Amino acid sequence: MEFWVLGGDARSFWAARHLAANGHTVHCFGVPGAPDMPLPFYIERLILPFPSCQGALLRGHSAIPMEEVIQHVDADSTVYGGLLGAWREALEHHGAKVRDLYGTEPLTTANAIPTAEGAIQLAMDHAPITLHGAQCLVIGFGRIGKILARKLHGLSACVTVAARKPTDLALAEAMGLQTDLTGRYLHGLKQYDFIFNTVPVTVLTEDQLNELAPDCLLMELASLPGGFSQEYCQKHQINYLFAPGLPGRCAPKSAGAIYAQNILDDLQKEERP
Repeated sequence: MEFWVLGGDARSFWAARHLAANGHTVHCFGVPGAPDMPLPFYIERLILPFPSCQGALLRGHSAIPMEEVIQHVDADSTVYGGLLGAWREALEHHGAKVRDLYGTEPLTTANAIPTAEGAIQLAMDHAPITLHGAQCLVIGFGRIGKILARKLHGLSACVTVAARKPTDLALAEAMGLQTDLTGRYLHGLKQYDFIFNTVPVTVLTEDQLNELAPDCLLMELASLPGGFSQEYCQKHQINYLFAPGLPGRCAPKSAGAIYAQNILDDLQKEERP
């Protein structure tokens, strides 16, 4: 098969490498580290970054306008991407078949692994203490929360999981973790050395942010608007890290291979009778 990979970050480069290693013909345009090839009039299999768009532009340093991308698809085109938003309808209007992989499995769970490892890497880089023995609060017990809590526990951190669902709290306890209620924090907040948020709704009010220990590292892993006010954290000098796109920042080769393999698996499913 022939693929075109457009824009993105290092993940796009490694996705292209993974496709080529699996015997496919791959051309790139606007991909960091790869030579640009002249875009053909129409592209049959097009791979966009993951996530794909930033406003009217394709994500990545090349900043290719999405209007330009649309001109290269027709009724024979299949477009792969993530979080395409309104651009999905525009691509489909040109006849393209669109596969938005954001939130699909097994890609979502697989991406949680480099996200969790990236969070741990940042925590070690930005704190003067070890994770061993550190008091850690993981807010949310979805895919990222589960993997992050387990990995922190494996590093001998003292891990508390804050969640709302009784099933999540029961599972966390079964894993040997402490638990608390998201939003209420019955055990308090000032004892934590690290707080990792994975929930994209308000989980810490301004009053609760004021309870944190001065040297607590607060890390935002959720998509915007996140779980607390970034402006308030900056204004009040709270030790805070906004950490989007960790798979691409901390493990681009793994994340790119995960993305490409999910595309290949999707194509195989379509080919089955």
